Amino acid sequence: MRLAELTALFGQLDFPRAEDRIRPPRDHVRAVEGAVRAGLSDDELPLELLALEIERRDGAPDLAPFHVVPGLGVRMAFAYWRPGRAAGAHEHSDWTVTAVLHNALDVATFDLDETVRARRLVPKRLFSAEAGRVGHIHGPCIHDPRNPTRSWSISLHLFGPHDGPVLEEQVGPIEGLSAPAPRAAAEDALSAALLGHERECVRRAQVDALARRGPAAAALLARLHARGDAGTRRRAARALGRTEDLDAQTVLARRWPGVDLDVAQGAGHAELLARCGGRAQPLLRVDAWAAPALRALSAAGELRPRDIPGLAEAEQLALARALVDWGTFQPLEAQEN
Repeated sequence: MRLAELTALFGQLDFPRAEDRIRPPRDHVRAVEGAVRAGLSDDELPLELLALEIERRDGAPDLAPFHVVPGLGVRMAFAYWRPGRAAGAHEHSDWTVTAVLHNALDVATFDLDETVRARRLVPKRLFSAEAGRVGHIHGPCIHDPRNPTRSWSISLHLFGPHDGPVLEEQVGPIEGLSAPAPRAAAEDALSAALLGHERECVRRAQVDALARRGPAAAALLARLHARGDAGTRRRAARALGRTEDLDAQTVLARRWPGVDLDVAQGAGHAELLARCGGRAQPLLRVDAWAAPALRALSAAGELRPRDIPGLAEAEQLALARALVDWGTFQPLEAQEN
C-alpha cells in the first residue's frame, strides 16, 4: 500500500469534508484502521511515510503533521517516546487511528462517564501495544499512552480535523486531566543544546525503525547519516552495515557554547553536569574513583580518549562515546555538522 491509496480510501468511504463538522461512521474509521494495519505489514507504506517525515518534520515539534488529506483536514503525524515518557491523561473529541510503528507503548484508558460524574480520572483499562498494533477512537475518549521500555518508541497518528479538548469547557475541571503541553522554548544555551540532543534522539529512533526494514531503507538511512551528529552517524553506519567509530586517537572538541561542564560528587559516585545560569543537567554518573576523569573532561576544550586519566582504554572509549552521544563533544572533523 502507498500513501496515495490510503488517501484515496477516504474518498471511497465518503469521509465528510472538514467544514461539515460531521464525524464519519465508526465502520469507516475501522476500515481506515484496517488499511493502516495492512500497510504497516510490509515496508512500502512505512518507508514512504518516514521519508515524508524526515523531509518535512526535521526539528519540528512532536506530532507536527507530515501530511494533511486535502479537503478533509485529516492529519498524519508521528510521535516519539523517550524511555519512560508518558503523554499525560488527555482527551480526544474526534476520531483517531493510532499505530505503534517501532518498539512498544502501554495505553491507560479511563471511563469517560464515571470520570465526568466524579470530576476525577476513573481508570478503565491498561493494555500493551507492540510494533504493528493499530487501534482507533471514535468519539470522546480519555487515555494516557506511555513508553514503559528502555528504548525509544515511535507511533503513527491519523487525526480527524476537529480533534481537541472540549470536555472541561462542557462540564468543568477534571482532576488529573492534562492540557496539551507547549513545546519548551530554547531560553538559554543549555535549553538549545538539549533541544538539539532531542532532535538527534528522534533521528536515532528513526534509524532504529529503519534498520529493521532491510535494503529498501538504505537511502533513508543514508539521509539520516548525512544530517545527524557523530552519535547519529555512528548508529546509521551500523544500520548500513558499516563501521564508523571513535578510537583512542580521535580528537574530540567541545560543543554546546555557553554551557559549562562541572563535576559533583556524592556518596560513592561522581556526576558530570552541564550548567548554564542556575540550571544543571546531569550527563554522566561514574564511581567516585573515576572523578578525575570527569574533571579532566570538564576542563578540556579538546582531547583524545587516550588522554582521559585513570581509565583503561575500553573505559576511555565508553566515556567518550557517551559524551559524543550527548553531543557535548564531537570529533573535530565533524564540527561542520
